[in-house]
Amino acid sequence: MATVIATDQSPSTSRNVFRALGNTPTVLPQSDYHKLQEHLEDCDNVTRPGSTLLAYVLANKLLNVRPVADLPYLDLVLGGTEVTYVIDGAAPSTGLLVHTARPGAPGGVIAVASLLGATLIGMRVGERAPLLNQDGSIVTLSVISVVQPFSTVQKNGMHAQECLK
Repeated sequence: MATVIATDQSPSTSRNVFRALGNTPTVLPQSDYHKLQEHLEDCDNVTRPGSTLLAYVLANKLLNVRPVADLPYLDLVLGGTEVTYVIDGAAPSTGLLVHTARPGAPGGVIAVASLLGATLIGMRVGERAPLLNQDGSIVTLSVISVVQPFSTVQKNGMHAQECLK
């Protein structure tokens, strides 16, 4: 015989619990979202080492983000942002995330069309995520800080000082 346990929980309490447990969808500006789609198409057209793994990460990112018209958060990693990150608790590294990395680009440039870049884009300060390596191993990636380019801040009507808050 089944036992029913009654709880003293109002419907509004249940809603608040479910709201707290629910994930906030990751968002990206439409321009970054479309660039991710282009990077995924490039993976299908070009056979280079690691393109299958990159295609997997890009497809997963596209499935889990929602394109938006405006920049919703100042701490969101986007194309053109300078991001400081940590891999598996090592020393922090900083790089400029770009959609088009030219051969011979200076150090500190992270191509979105790389496993690191595809994982970073769309993350927010304080978030952690699994980072897939070329050899198939997985490490933990954490975002420490993000500096938005001045043009993005200006377009959204904010001052550069507000961006650092």
